Amino acid sequence: MALTAALALAGCGGDDESEPAATTEAPPAPTVTEAETAPEAEPTVPQEQTETLPPDGDGTGAGTGENGPGGAGDEEPARTLALFTGENGRIEPSVVRVPAFISIRVELRSADGREYGLAFDGEAIAVGGELGSVSTTIDGLRPGARVIGKPTGASNEVRIEATAEPGP
Repeated sequence: MALTAALALAGCGGDDESEPAATTEAPPAPTVTEAETAPEAEPTVPQEQTETLPPDGDGTGAGTGENGPGGAGDEEPARTLALFTGENGRIEPSVVRVPAFISIRVELRSADGREYGLAFDGEAIAVGGELGSVSTTIDGLRPGARVIGKPTGASNEVRIEATAEPGP
C-alpha cells in the first residue's frame, strides 16, 4: 500500500511542464572497458647460465659440447698460405715470409699452362697441363727457420721463411 501511495504522489504534480514519456526500456548501461596494462617490468638481473648434460652412462656428458661432433679437435687447424705462381719458366715470388709455428699451406699455380714443380723436404708438388693448381701442407717452422723449395724441372728455387709476425 505504501508503494501505491508513493506512486500516486509522484504522479501528482502541480506544474504544467510536460514530462517526457516513460519508456519500458532501460537506458543503455555504460560500457566499461578495461585498459590493458603492460606487466610491470622487473629489473633484469644477470642470471647464471648452466648447461645440463644428457645422461650418457658415465656422467661425463660425452657426445655433446667439446666431446661431441664439432667439439674440440674438429676445427680446422690454423695455417697460413704460401702461394707460388709459375709463369714464363720462373716461379714467383722467390721468398714467402710466414708466422712461426703455424702450419703452412703451400700452393703452386701455373699461370701459363706449362709444367712446374717444387720439392720441400721430400714433399713434392707438380702442376701444369689441365691441372692449374696443387697444394700440400708443411708443419710450422721455428722462428727464423726456413725451408727451401727445389724445382723439379727447369725453374728456380723458392724459400719459405718464418720471419713474419702473426696477424692480418
